[in-house]
Amino acid sequence: MKSRGFLFLLFALLALTGCTGLPETRYVRCVDSGQTPVLSPDEIVIFGRVLFIENGKNKAPYGLGKPLWQLYGQPNQAADDQVGRRLNIPFLSTRKDGVFVYVIPAGRYAMTHVEPFYYLPQIDPALEMDVSEPGRSYYLGDLEIDIDTTSWLGGLWGNYITHLNHLEVMDRFDEFRDLTPWATAPDQVRKALMTRMRGRIPELKSTAGGMLVSPAGALKR
Repeated sequence: MKSRGFLFLLFALLALTGCTGLPETRYVRCVDSGQTPVLSPDEIVIFGRVLFIENGKNKAPYGLGKPLWQLYGQPNQAADDQVGRRLNIPFLSTRKDGVFVYVIPAGRYAMTHVEPFYYLPQIDPALEMDVSEPGRSYYLGDLEIDIDTTSWLGGLWGNYITHLNHLEVMDRFDEFRDLTPWATAPDQVRKALMTRMRGRIPELKSTAGGMLVSPAGALKR
């Protein structure tokens, strides 16, 4: 009876608060090559590259093992949003050449994980970004990640990241300067490189209990 009472109280609290303590999952818009998006007043464009080096070889152009990554953070607070909501933006990826272009709400975000599709464990890059001015197109940088992996039966039974050797955000903004048809106007393109979260380093997420395990390799900060 006590457990039922507790559950009833929990559901009542969630109903009263509108689940404001829970993040809202948002599936955002991918911008295809040559497409110019129409932005809502609170939206921005983010773009850049995710480039993996696996066992000493560049993975791009990608096949099935395209990068899979996720953002979590707080968009700009609307005038009628007294509590402030947090967004979980999952299932982000890249094109074959590693370029990504997405339309998301303006705000501050952290990249919670990034790894090739169907690879374990996840990589926590410990990166964050401030892209809070609406109407802009933000270059987040070229994220280069060097990993060692092993696989079973050619990957049919899984691909496993055994070592995180290097993770760094490179600035190649000049390569994108004249290749941004997704920007609303050239003067709206800004550089907002992802930066290391204070007191954090990139880590492999353990498959046991979700705890983080420090990589054995030295990482450039």
